[in-house]
Amino acid sequence: MGDIKGISPTICMHRNHLEENAKTSRECQRRLNPNMKEIVREEVIKMLDVDIAYPISDSSWVSPIHVVPKKSGITVVENEENELIPTRIQTGWRVCIDYRKLNNVTRKDHFPLPFIDQMLERLPGHAYYCSLDGYSGYNKIPITPEDQEKTTFTCPFGTFAYRRMPFGLCNAPATFQSCMMAIFFDMVERNLEVFMDDFSVFGSSFDECLHHLSLVLIRFKEKNLVLNWEKYHFTVKKVTVLGHIISSEGIEVDRAKVDLISKLPPPETVKEVRSFLGHAGQSLERIPHVIYYASKTLNDAQLIHFTTEKELLVVFALEKFRSYLLGSKIIVYSDHVALKYFLSEEDSKARLIRWILLLKEFDLEIRDKKGSENVVADHLSRLVVETANESTPITETFPDEQLMHVSSLPWYADIVNYLVTGEIPSHWSKDDKSKFYSKTKNFIWDDPYLFKYYPNQIIRR
Repeated sequence: MGDIKGISPTICMHRNHLEENAKTSRECQRRLNPNMKEIVREEVIKMLDVDIAYPISDSSWVSPIHVVPKKSGITVVENEENELIPTRIQTGWRVCIDYRKLNNVTRKDHFPLPFIDQMLERLPGHAYYCSLDGYSGYNKIPITPEDQEKTTFTCPFGTFAYRRMPFGLCNAPATFQSCMMAIFFDMVERNLEVFMDDFSVFGSSFDECLHHLSLVLIRFKEKNLVLNWEKYHFTVKKVTVLGHIISSEGIEVDRAKVDLISKLPPPETVKEVRSFLGHAGQSLERIPHVIYYASKTLNDAQLIHFTTEKELLVVFALEKFRSYLLGSKIIVYSDHVALKYFLSEEDSKARLIRWILLLKEFDLEIRDKKGSENVVADHLSRLVVETANESTPITETFPDEQLMHVSSLPWYADIVNYLVTGEIPSHWSKDDKSKFYSKTKNFIWDDPYLFKYYPNQIIRR
C-alpha cells in the first residue's frame, strides 16, 4: 500500500479540522453476532498487517463500528420474463465506522464533486468504452499524524486508529475526488471521466480507445494506484456507469435498477388500464414526452402546508434544472387553478414571498391542466394506496348516549381557560407553572378563536 506520488502534500494528505470549542465524544462498542465478529477480526488483522491502522490505548475520540453488505462483481440473473439481466450481487461485507458525532463538529471541505447528470451527458456517442474501478482507493491517502487519533474506533478486539483515510469521514469523498482530479487533470473530459473510484475511458475507434486506456494505465502505474480486477471492462461498446448503460446510441436505464416498475401489478379494471396508458404511453408526435422525472419527499413542516403552498414547491424543480431553464420560456402545467393567480399577490407570508421571488427569475407561465389530461405524469407517483373499508358508507346518526360527548379535552384547553379566567390547575408544580407561563406568552384569545404569534411575525388561528 504505497502513497500517492507526484502531487503536493496539501492535496494527498487528509486533514480533519474541527470547529472551535468542539466537544469530544467517546462511544462504547456495539454488540456483534458471531458471524459479524469474525468479519471484523479478519478486517482488523488485515489492516494491521498492511499498516493501515494501529492499536491505540487512549484517545479523545472513539467511534463504534458498523458492518454493511458489499456488492462487487457482476453476474447474469434471469428475471420473471426469462430475460438475462446483468446484476451486481453481494459478495461480502464492508466494515465501516460510525463517525457521525465526529462529522457533526468537523469543518466541511467544499471541493466539488462532479455533477452526475452532466458527466453522463458527456459519455454517450463514442464507439468503445473501458470501465475501471479503483481498489482500496481511500486507503491510499495518508492522514496527517495530528488527526489520526480522531479516527479511533472500538471493536471487541480493542481500539485502533487509522493511518490511512477510512470510509465514513464526511470530508473523505471531497479529499479523494481532489486527489483523482490532481492525478488525471489533463485527461478528464477529454478521454476520461472520473467519479470517485469509477473511471470511464472512451474513444471514437478501437485503436483510439486502446491508446487512451494505455495512457490511463501508465498514469496508474506512475502514481502507484491499484485496480480491482473484478470490475473492469476493456474496449466494449456498452458500459454501465452509475446505474446507466452508456453506448454510442445514448443513455439507457440499467434493467437491474427498475425492479419496481417491472413488478407493478397488472391493471384489472378499465379505469386502471386508462390510467396506466395515460402515464406510460408517451407519443413523440404532437404530444409532450418525458425526458426527466424529479420527485421530492415533503418533510414534517411541509406536510402541514395548505395546498397552494405545496404546489409552490415547484421551485424545487426549477432550482434542480436551473442551468437548463434560465433564458428559456417555461410553461408549468398544474391542476391547481389558484396557483397562477397566487403569484400576483402582494400581501403574503414571508416564506411564500421568498418562493415567488425565486420564480420571478425565470420566464415562467403557469397553465391549468386537469390531472386526467396530464399524459406525462409519473406513473409511480399516481399509484393509489387502497385503505381498508374504503366503501363503507358514512353513518349520519349518533347513539343518544354519545351525543355531545367529549372523550378528552383539546391540548389548548388550559391555555384558553387561563387567557379567559386567569386560572390554572391547582395541582401543578412550580416548574409546570413556569413552563406554562412561558408558553402562553405567544397566544391571544379573541372570542371564539385562539391565535398564536409566531417568530416570523405571522399570526395564525
